[in-house]
Amino acid sequence: MDDKTYSAGAIDKKHKELIGLAISVVSRCNECICYHIEGCLNTGASVEEIIEAIQIGVIGGGSITYPNARFAMKVLEEFRT
Repeated sequence: MDDKTYSAGAIDKKHKELIGLAISVVSRCNECICYHIEGCLNTGASVEEIIEAIQIGVIGGGSITYPNARFAMKVLEEFRT
């Protein structure tokens, strides 16, 4: 199901990964955050797009998601090095 859901369709794969990342922040799933950051980078999402997706997750989830957003930023930095 995962592969089919995240394959290109009416919404391209990059934007599905960005949406998945925002949802992962809202749901506070660090494993999911890692998965989607890697997916975002593999589909050509820019760092700026990834950061905006993280910010959208924080807006959707509120201050309780701050630790997960910090985790996401750390993961992003690790993937970039």
